[in-house]
Amino acid sequence: MQTFLIFICWFIVFAWLLTKIKFVTKTGLGAWWIIALFSIKVIAGIGYAWFYSQPAYFATSDTWHFYALSKGETDWLLNDPVAFLKDIFVYGYERSGNLFLSENSYWNDLKSNLVIKLLAICNVLTLKEYYADIVLFNFIFFFGPVALFRIVQQLFTVNRLLLIAGVFLIPSFLFWYSGVHKDGLIFTTLALVVYYFNEQLLHKKINWQQLLLMVFFFTILFAFRNFMALLLLGGLVVWLLCEILPLKKIWVVSTVIVLAVVAFFVSASISTATDMPQYIIQKQAEFKALSGNSGIDVPVLEHSVAGFLRFLPYALDIAFFRPHVAEIKNISYIPAVAEIYFFWAVVIVSIFVRKKVAYTNKQVSFLVFCMFFSFSFLLLAGYTITFSGAIVRYKACILPFLFVPVILNLSSFAEKIFKGKASQ
Repeated sequence: MQTFLIFICWFIVFAWLLTKIKFVTKTGLGAWWIIALFSIKVIAGIGYAWFYSQPAYFATSDTWHFYALSKGETDWLLNDPVAFLKDIFVYGYERSGNLFLSENSYWNDLKSNLVIKLLAICNVLTLKEYYADIVLFNFIFFFGPVALFRIVQQLFTVNRLLLIAGVFLIPSFLFWYSGVHKDGLIFTTLALVVYYFNEQLLHKKINWQQLLLMVFFFTILFAFRNFMALLLLGGLVVWLLCEILPLKKIWVVSTVIVLAVVAFFVSASISTATDMPQYIIQKQAEFKALSGNSGIDVPVLEHSVAGFLRFLPYALDIAFFRPHVAEIKNISYIPAVAEIYFFWAVVIVSIFVRKKVAYTNKQVSFLVFCMFFSFSFLLLAGYTITFSGAIVRYKACILPFLFVPVILNLSSFAEKIFKGKASQ
């Protein structure tokens, strides 16, 4: 009964609070829409908790492991808050370790430690009730989709229902990014960096407060997923250059891609510390070393240009088409496979029904960013992740960005249909 009462109390408080926060209300969504979408995320978070409480997954579940550790951290916070905070910067290795690898690395441990610390703080409010923590985490997570929703709404005239579906309700995104884990924090910081960057471009001047917020959220993103942060930085550079050079967008994208590829392989000849191809190979090896039932049989990724080119078809398959129907081993695979087919069906339909629209430079520049960032992240994921189950989780983060052009095509088609019916 205590669990239920604490859960309900905090749900009411944070649902009400979301309807009063200007950043959220400026979406133009009514209070009931906001409450409904928040409720769906909380329900998804409960579903996530239930899934990982099952005997087959509980022992290796990060979310329940984090929760167990956070209870001791909460006691520490209440007894010695200074030591609790200082502990974030402490590591038990001789050195801080490699920034991009997981073995004996403070930077890798930091990802989990930050989630545990945040969970410990939430426990103070929820009296260590996990399901109430879901509400608090999703209150934070809610700002990510809201930020992307507002960007698209600022730049385009778009069907609201389609935008809600594409930003808030993609099934894999909703599931993986509503649970008590780092994923929701990753998307939220990512979306807020993009939001404040867009604000600078819209107003054509530097707002120092927003710039500091950008740096703050980028730093958190880098702490959680450094490779994604670097790819985001590249995407923002492309976006900015497309704004500055409106007639040379193809040249901008092509040049950045060529320079990035050259820098990637040249880094190997500078020193072992900057050898990016080796980091990718080692990251893939770390995934291969993990235990799991959805491992993908792939050839060895060789440290050469030819080796990366030979692996490219496998990377594309993993990034865009996994899991395959043949990989269905139990009922939990079915939603992921169904989403893949649905995604490609929607993409194909949107291509054929799209209406010719004269987009402005700002609109095209943002779309270029969405595609550049999404494809670069998916390609990286294809080279490093060797589990079908894991790739579903990792790529869910960029699906809302990848769906933006699709939503616009479908939105213009829907507008055409409704106008046609109205004129009859």
